Amino acid sequence: MKLLKYFFLSLIISSSVYAQNVKITDYDIPVSSARQAFLTGFYNWSETSPLDSLTPKNITSDYRIDGTFTQFYTSPAWAWNLGLTGAIFGKRDDTTRYSYAFNTDVSKYFSDSKGFFVNGAFTSTYTRQKEFGVENRPVINLFGGLGYGRQVNATPLAKALRIDDELRKSRVTSKYLPKTTMLNIARIIDRESEYRAKYKQIYEAKIIEDIQKEIAASGVADPGMSSSMGYYRIQSVLFSRFDGTVNYNFTNPRYYGGDVRLGVSYQVLTRNEKIGTPNPALEVRGRYGYPIGLNHQVLFALNGRTFFDSTFGKTWEAEGAADYWYNMSNRVQFNAGYRLTLQRAAQQVLVNGIFETVAEDFSTANHRLFAGFIFYLENYITLSLQGAYDYLHGTEERFSTNVIASFIIF
Repeated sequence: MKLLKYFFLSLIISSSVYAQNVKITDYDIPVSSARQAFLTGFYNWSETSPLDSLTPKNITSDYRIDGTFTQFYTSPAWAWNLGLTGAIFGKRDDTTRYSYAFNTDVSKYFSDSKGFFVNGAFTSTYTRQKEFGVENRPVINLFGGLGYGRQVNATPLAKALRIDDELRKSRVTSKYLPKTTMLNIARIIDRESEYRAKYKQIYEAKIIEDIQKEIAASGVADPGMSSSMGYYRIQSVLFSRFDGTVNYNFTNPRYYGGDVRLGVSYQVLTRNEKIGTPNPALEVRGRYGYPIGLNHQVLFALNGRTFFDSTFGKTWEAEGAADYWYNMSNRVQFNAGYRLTLQRAAQQVLVNGIFETVAEDFSTANHRLFAGFIFYLENYITLSLQGAYDYLHGTEERFSTNVIASFIIF
């Protein structure tokens, strides 16, 4: 019970930044784009030496290297994103394998608002391996439909709020910056990729310079301290601290709002030619996110579908997700999540000489609960520790842990 009290107390304290003149949910839809890429990898090796000298040693090893690239673009009228992950992995005395996962999503809004929109999505996955004596092939999925609402990435304004807080603590400003100034600073931060392309090696200095101009124009800055101390405080939030380590307070983005989409999904290719292609399905997709202060973020998602066949509306599949992110300090993040997969099956029952489709109760309900910490060691190097619990319906329970080192490219 005490742990719950401390948890809710931390939420209240972290939400106190809303005393500022602007909050994260005030951030509107900008013209924005960004991209990120990083590598992760691990190598495991073990050797077993039996006490019996006649038994040979047992040596095992395995490795895995993963790469990720993401990019997005938003404007009042458009929103699109794409992501690509690839991996090379293998075990001692086994074939080297590789895999990839690609996804892209495009939305066109009917008006410059958060109302109705048309949406299309494409995903493809592939893992090199054989099944049924045949090499697997890429899986291809398509989705198209209509939606309502919008989820906004408000990370730039979250960074501006942190800057505002740091400047006031350091007495660079006498009070919190006006709302207009904060929104202008957020727009500057959001244009980081534009600054990088235009100013090359000096883009960080140019961003800070333009932010300082906005602060000076607000009328709440101390002229004697706004130059050097202000520069340092802004730099510490956006780029690096005095010891050269990167500030990763906002590695996890800040989202607010949500949307719902209704459309038709179709799996064009299954992972193996021996597996038949399912019928198209009516699918609904929903998501919602909300930031709690500067240090907490919650996200929810739910997808469900029923196939256009004789079992339409009687059988369905669904996936749910919940995530919580907490920035414990400048160097440590705590992440937790829950995943749920449901499937309602059907069977053919003979009724009065006619086979009828009857839906059963949940034939499967798989659960996954995980939590872990991310430690930011040095520039572009992170260490992740995570534990997970999986319950696979009617088969097994599984506990697992993993350690992952990551190298951020940009």
